Amino acid sequence: MKLLILVIVVAMSAATSALTETEITEKWATYKTEFGKNYPDEKEEQMRKKLFTETLKFIEEHNKKYERGEVTFTVGLNHFADLTPEEKRPYSHGVLRPSTDKSEK
Repeated sequence: MKLLILVIVVAMSAATSALTETEITEKWATYKTEFGKNYPDEKEEQMRKKLFTETLKFIEEHNKKYERGEVTFTVGLNHFADLTPEEKRPYSHGVLRPSTDKSEK
């Protein structure tokens, strides 16, 4: 019985937390304004909105883990939310570290 109640509570939580299309569209408009985003055509805009939506879902899921104590930090939107992983890579993996090779000095 306890398991059934737990399953129902989890299912209700998941169902009520999913973003509606209206909410996504509103957040998308706010995001584009806040970060000055403009796209050359409708195809590009739809592709970027899809990436943005995936980012929103990731943020929502991660922050729920935070609320449950499963992770120790929250995440939020930034100007990278509409980029592909390849477009983000130079910003996240391109850190140059000081050389430890003494022969270079």
